[in-house]
Amino acid sequence: MRLMSFPDRLTLVGLAAVFTCAMGWSAAHADSYTLVPEDQIKLRIVEWRSTDSKYASWEALDGTYSVDDAGNLSIPIAGQIKASGQTTEQLSEIISDALAVKADLPGRPFIAVEIDQHAPIFINGSIERPGRYPFEANMTVIKAVSIAGGYMRARDDNSYYDRNRVQAAGDYRTALLNRRDLLMRAARLRAEIAGQSDFDIPAELAGTPDIDKLKAEELNLMRLRAVESNSQIAAADDLNRLYTQEIQSLEAKIISQKRQIDLAQQELNNVNSLVSKGLTSNTRQYSVDRGLAEAQSELLDLEIALTKSRQGLNESEREKATIINKRNAENQQELNTINLAINKAGIDMQVAQLLGDQAGYSAELARMGAESTLLGTTKKHFKIIRRIEDGSYSNIVADENTALLPHDIVEISVEAATSSAASQAQQPAALIPDVARSEAPRPNWVSQTGSN
Repeated sequence: MRLMSFPDRLTLVGLAAVFTCAMGWSAAHADSYTLVPEDQIKLRIVEWRSTDSKYASWEALDGTYSVDDAGNLSIPIAGQIKASGQTTEQLSEIISDALAVKADLPGRPFIAVEIDQHAPIFINGSIERPGRYPFEANMTVIKAVSIAGGYMRARDDNSYYDRNRVQAAGDYRTALLNRRDLLMRAARLRAEIAGQSDFDIPAELAGTPDIDKLKAEELNLMRLRAVESNSQIAAADDLNRLYTQEIQSLEAKIISQKRQIDLAQQELNNVNSLVSKGLTSNTRQYSVDRGLAEAQSELLDLEIALTKSRQGLNESEREKATIINKRNAENQQELNTINLAINKAGIDMQVAQLLGDQAGYSAELARMGAESTLLGTTKKHFKIIRRIEDGSYSNIVADENTALLPHDIVEISVEAATSSAASQAQQPAALIPDVARSEAPRPNWVSQTGSN
């Protein structure tokens, strides 16, 4: 029986492992972002065609799609797909099932779904640029304020929070958190390249709030990637064993066939001797000679099959090496990109520090977490108007650290503080939420206190 080709075997086993990993990853992130109306997704569809032993892209359906007000996506062939309330992983499964049924496919196509742009939020009130802005992951009120240009610039000596300080502090915190994430990712990639199953938290991140949680996320990703890679290697090993067994079987058959040829040759010699003496007919001589020729032909077929099996074994071993080398090359390329991003984050921190220093705040009071000339003269109020499932709206009293959702309306007001509030402003208070500690220099106008 002819063995399945190496690419088909390796692809089928590898794809099964990848989807097993994807299912585990989806379950582990069941609380991830769910789509809402006005979200835009980017869709890519790939189908495995076993007849051609290659992937085929559905370029006609690839592109960007928007979730309509009813929460649906309109996709050619698949039709109307309910997207609202689904994660991207769940949506990819739904689209794959719909295409398989509507297009009458022999198998389910592979769907890649990613969010191209979130639905908007709306920011009103005492800020420089009120209006509509795209939602971003992990967005809070203070991030929305920064995106909208900061609090309204002071119109007199004691009116409003200085926009430059808020924007510089927000930029610094963003760059610092980004650098923290990049350093952890780089540590994970170095461990993968070294073939390790675990990695240590970088020394400069030791003691950072929530650093163990960040490491756990990277470690989980590292293990999922290892499962995918190891399954491909295991598939190659299985194929190697099949080829080895086939080679051993063919070698044994060749030995047996050679013995049959020797016996047939002896019989032919005996018949030839009898024919020369006139003791047997030429018919028997022809029969024995034909049997010998057939045995020799079968031996040649076995030797050709043995050569092909040995070639298949060599190809399988090369593919196994290619899997390992390709993964290491991809990791190294990603690591190089991350190192550049780490350097850029450091530059962003320095720029934010310079902008903050130029704002002219008291360094000593900033280290304490207070700026009396500003905090003592203003008081800010935040309100979020959020639509709930029944279509009504609720008003939420918020602060700078309150998390936002798509379609939220953020209203910000700033008023002069009372004399009591002004006296309390002399006490230490956090300028911004605590940032991840790093060996990189921290500007003296960013608070060292608070919690993330």
